Amino acid sequence: MMAREGVLGADETGVTAQVPTFAIRGPIDIVGAGDSVSANLAMALAAGATICEAMEIAMAAASIVIHQVGTTGTATRADIGALMFGAR
Repeated sequence: MMAREGVLGADETGVTAQVPTFAIRGPIDIVGAGDSVSANLAMALAAGATICEAMEIAMAAASIVIHQVGTTGTATRADIGALMFGAR
């Protein structure tokens, strides 16, 4: 993770990619951000996502978590989908 610069990763062939963070939308609390990135990155990769897709999901989860001020936040599948693709 590269803080405000997002996340940098590589696939099994060594191809690297960088995915930016989502915009800050008000007060933040970074507690849980790293855990949410790790958990969502692992989940997405295990489900067959590409490294770029997995990093995008992880960045969305972290964005949701950091905007839950005063608590170790959570990011549901619906929360992540809404941030990445808008309300459906």
